[in-house]
Amino acid sequence: EAVANAKPKEGTIEVLSSPTKRFYVVISSAVDADLTMDYAKKLSAKGVSSKLIPPFGKWKFNRLAIGDYDSFDAAQSQANVVKADYGNAVWVIRY
Repeated sequence: EAVANAKPKEGTIEVLSSPTKRFYVVISSAVDADLTMDYAKKLSAKGVSSKLIPPFGKWKFNRLAIGDYDSFDAAQSQANVVKADYGNAVWVIRY
């Protein structure tokens, strides 16, 4: 019964301010930063940590990532796993 009533541990939300040269598993993107933050807060309440990637280069989208990795292969492997939870629109970017 205690397990059923236990709240999930709250996830962290990190806003990246500069490129890290790492590979990120992105689950969502939006032009509006507030929409991206709202989604991050929903995930946080479920215990999922996320990172907000600001627009960079020629793209004007804010992106929400749920993992970062040293290599594209590691990130893509995780992206394939989380597609079951977040849909087929999960992708990997380097930032």
